[in-house]
Amino acid sequence: MILDAVYGHTSDSFPYSYLYKQLDYRENPFMGSFAKDYFGESTDYNRKFTQDFFFTVNYHWLDTYHVDGFRYDCVPNYWDGATGNGYANLVFNTYQTVKQKKDAGGHWQKFFNDDSINLIQCAEQLEGPREILQATYTNCTWQNETLGAAKQVAHGNRGDLANLGFQFGLDGYPTEITNNDDKIAKTALQYIENHDHSRFVYNFGTITRDNELLQEGNRDLWYKVQPYLIGILTAKGIPMLWQGQEFGENYYLPEQGFGRVMLFRPVRWDNFYDPIGNSVITLVRKLIKLRREQPQFREGNHFFYNNYDRYHSKNVLLFSRQHANKFSLVALNFGDSATSVPFWFPIAGNYQEELHGQDNLINVPSLVEYWVTIPSNYGRIWTVTISN
Repeated sequence: MILDAVYGHTSDSFPYSYLYKQLDYRENPFMGSFAKDYFGESTDYNRKFTQDFFFTVNYHWLDTYHVDGFRYDCVPNYWDGATGNGYANLVFNTYQTVKQKKDAGGHWQKFFNDDSINLIQCAEQLEGPREILQATYTNCTWQNETLGAAKQVAHGNRGDLANLGFQFGLDGYPTEITNNDDKIAKTALQYIENHDHSRFVYNFGTITRDNELLQEGNRDLWYKVQPYLIGILTAKGIPMLWQGQEFGENYYLPEQGFGRVMLFRPVRWDNFYDPIGNSVITLVRKLIKLRREQPQFREGNHFFYNNYDRYHSKNVLLFSRQHANKFSLVALNFGDSATSVPFWFPIAGNYQEELHGQDNLINVPSLVEYWVTIPSNYGRIWTVTISN
């Protein structure tokens, strides 16, 4: 279980804000301006009491409720650098406290695997996701770069297919960092939807209502989301499916203003049962099963075939995943018609198509031009098992 930790901002009903205002005390030991001061009232990490308070909160959840880690909300609110008093200090002290529990026994043992510590500390640091991995004890981060590239492609900017391809591979993100002799694996989340943005199908067409806040994405265009789903669930990193995404939820969310939080947007479970929802959930289940059963999609090498003339100009994006004796080519077609493109497979053999078991490639030669066809608004995943 991962706890969503909101440690950088509060409201005026938070006790340390409310009480000191009611008492008309000028000096608040907890609240105050710090870092970016987004959203409501800020907590002041320059104060030792604030630092100790949130560390104690973390320890309480780890020791009493045995959580696996934390997803830290809106890190810019308490990010004052890699050696600062805010976020970096909190995740460092939390890590070191867990590290000291190696001989404690009990539930603490779940964090230890050989020389690694399996504490999850995930930052929502959208302003510097690479920096937060490089410079702190964070082991994963949210990042909007894949989502941003995907939106550009959805809006018809095929030149951004290269950017999307690099983002699927988390280009420039570290995979392991050693800090103070502590070796920490690093990665980032991959998503095209979350609580801060409209559902992805909204990018392809809308259903207009009397009130702007009530408009929705056109679910009839759900099929256009398919190559993006295939991409994030076979890409490098941690794929995230936002609630209801797996059966085609289509809410609109404004980019700013109170309309982001004032309108009730419940998951509409009936979407699960209609033809659109059934189609989306079928694809998602196949992809989750594939990722779970084949390690090249979880920990394998990622290679993006960056060629505009050969691929991107034809609305096609290709990347491969390889681990141990498995090699898979992921071919995505973002266009409205089936497309054939050439590829030089690095490994000869019989390639199984993973999504439907159709269009298998038999006796593929290595390093020779070989044409493959990818259906419109969809993809193909071809896998070969390398003989020992």
